[in-house]
Amino acid sequence: MSKMYQKNIPDVKTSAKPHLSGFTLIELLVVVLIIGILAAVALPQYQKTVEKSRAVEALTNLRTLVTAEKIYQMANGTATRDLTLLDLQLSGEMKENGQMVLSYFSYDIHSIGTGQEGFEAVATRNNNGDDLTNYYIYYSSIGHYACVARSTQAKTICAAVCTNSQFVSHENGQSYYCRIT
Repeated sequence: MSKMYQKNIPDVKTSAKPHLSGFTLIELLVVVLIIGILAAVALPQYQKTVEKSRAVEALTNLRTLVTAEKIYQMANGTATRDLTLLDLQLSGEMKENGQMVLSYFSYDIHSIGTGQEGFEAVATRNNNGDDLTNYYIYYSSIGHYACVARSTQAKTICAAVCTNSQFVSHENGQSYYCRIT
């Protein structure tokens, strides 16, 4: 007679080799392959997004530079090439040729004629040999901003900062520019 408080324990079969759970080598290789494909697709898009934000930052800095130059021109009657004379909050390395070099862009001002006629300002991307960084943004003496792309990949960056993506051939078809408003 069995007692009520005792439970029957079913027979447990013991095996000489315990069952190990885990992933096979093929499963791990498939996962690594999928991650590699996703990274290969996502990395160029990430680089373009980062470069677009740098171009917008350069445009903002260029507008600050142009405003400071206009203030200087109104106060002194002439434009200057010396960026140290301008009231700027940009912190960069000043070169002997008058350029201000920041992390990703070099900024420069060119006076037109004697300087009384006006000026042009340029933000040139510090190019690292990549087609994506082969562009510059400038302010013309007639009061327009534009982005000039020297490669097809750089056109996508300029298209992000331009109000319309209508590109015009420039420098005998070697580059394209679009107007920024």
